[in-house]
Amino acid sequence: MMLRGKPSEQSAQRLRWFALAALALSLGFFATATWAQTEQAAPAAPEQPAQETDLPATPNTPEAYNLWVLAPAVVAIFLAILFRQAVPALFIGVIVGSYMMVPYRAAAVGIGGTPVLEGLRVAVDHYLIRSIADTGHIQVMVFTLLIGGAVGVMAASGGTRGLVNVVSRFASTSRRGQLTGWLAGMVVFFDDYANSMIVGPTMRPVFDRLKISRAKLAYIVDSTAAPIASIALIGTWIGAELSCIRTGLENVAASGTPEFLAGADDMHVFLASIPYRFYPILALWMVLMIALTGRDFGPMRKAESRSLAEPDEITPAETSETQPEKTASAWLAGLPILVLIGVTFTILFKTGTAAMPEDVSWEWREILADADANTSILYGGLASLTVAALFAFLAGACSIRVAFDGALDGMARMFPAVVILILAWALSAVSTDLQLGQVLKDHLVGVEFAPQWLPDWAHLPKTAWLPLSVFICAACVSFATGTSWTTMLILTPAVIEIAAEMAIGLPADQASAFFYAAVGSVLAGSVFGDHCSPISDTTVLSAIASRCRVEEHVWTQLPYAVVTAIVAIGAGNLYCMQENKPAWQGLLIGATVLWFVLVLIGRRPK
Repeated sequence: MMLRGKPSEQSAQRLRWFALAALALSLGFFATATWAQTEQAAPAAPEQPAQETDLPATPNTPEAYNLWVLAPAVVAIFLAILFRQAVPALFIGVIVGSYMMVPYRAAAVGIGGTPVLEGLRVAVDHYLIRSIADTGHIQVMVFTLLIGGAVGVMAASGGTRGLVNVVSRFASTSRRGQLTGWLAGMVVFFDDYANSMIVGPTMRPVFDRLKISRAKLAYIVDSTAAPIASIALIGTWIGAELSCIRTGLENVAASGTPEFLAGADDMHVFLASIPYRFYPILALWMVLMIALTGRDFGPMRKAESRSLAEPDEITPAETSETQPEKTASAWLAGLPILVLIGVTFTILFKTGTAAMPEDVSWEWREILADADANTSILYGGLASLTVAALFAFLAGACSIRVAFDGALDGMARMFPAVVILILAWALSAVSTDLQLGQVLKDHLVGVEFAPQWLPDWAHLPKTAWLPLSVFICAACVSFATGTSWTTMLILTPAVIEIAAEMAIGLPADQASAFFYAAVGSVLAGSVFGDHCSPISDTTVLSAIASRCRVEEHVWTQLPYAVVTAIVAIGAGNLYCMQENKPAWQGLLIGATVLWFVLVLIGRRPK
């Protein structure tokens, strides 16, 4: 009976996937048909000559599809969460979006024939191939493989076991191990990619030794990557954030700068908005509280209980238990990690300095803001792999052949996640071409911030409605596109204009608080959506670095992120703005509420 039941379950699973795929494709066809009807009803637009070097810009997509532009991302995210299989879910999402883009892309790439072939060709030729060919994406894929190779060499030489022995002297308990992971994430604050790819491989063997699940490690890595990088004064994020704020301020100045913004520049607005970024600050606090209390809830608690009963499978290649004990030197792993950090930071400094004008006095934050993060980590990974192999050979820990076998094994372990990255980039490109951010921004601009249909108790002042609406809108865009930077670039300038206009007429102190809260909300919402999304590159990289399945990482992390976001909205966007209280009170209340949540519903894993 057992033998008969197994194929039956697999067949049912295939049938469910087939049915959902058919449903998803039908959504794409339906949205395309909706576009066709809208296009027929509207007057024909003049033809634009196609450029030879690139595809033409997408015309009138928001007006044609409206909220249907959410369909590809919603389908992919829904299937990924439902079946915990990222690759087919992302691929179906790309296919859905490609069919929606057929009216715009098929003729431009010279595709003809049946609609079925047109949609597939757009998906493969335009989105998948271009996602692979993008220079920045190639750098991410290569440094991911290089760091995987370095980790493989460290394992083959016995350095991983030696590093575990050293770290375990402090991280001797589950609490100390999690605190060490949190502290390591706070230390590597200058870039979210570097954070994930340094902290994850370093702490993974320690967590395995302490029987802490890799899902917990992925959560700690992910929750100390973008949240700390987004508020750091020195790092790779601050440049993008300052650029978005600067654009918004320039737009405001064109129509007349309000009195409360007189003399404020982009750096001033950035610094003043940090206390109002309730989500990333409370996300860092949540990780610390979970580590200190040892309590978990939801799928994470189940993962921790499973890890205590049956720890994650650890292969000899990861622990190097096949190597003699005498080769277990911490320097065989510690030196390549130091090289990775040192070379990455040095090239960040060099590329940032080269990008700055010669006649301008420099500061650390400005240099790193203009730095090339992908190139820095790429060469940091290459240097780390080289040093790991040479040092292992010179120290007599292993032969060159064994070292490179370990490197290839480490790279092979990274390859499935590279496939997920490619599909996630393709889906993000589809959402961008469908102008998802522009559609949601237009809806945000048209929001009435005191809806008459709400009950009396829910009537909030505009100072509370705008930050709340901005946070939700930014979270939706970044969750659907899988990128926080694109979300910030799209929404921040518009939010600054809206907030500056709505703040006119308020008392000076209240106007300033309202404005900075709106700016902080859009930046915090961008982090939240990117943090939770299964198609986010940082989500995928955190899972890669922790050797955790992407689906499990998303499923176990999501409840923590959602609870933190709800508390951030309640204590920050609503309480502080409605009652006109300072931001620190909202942070204090939010931190207290999160502690009570862990005490009330959290339990120690069994």
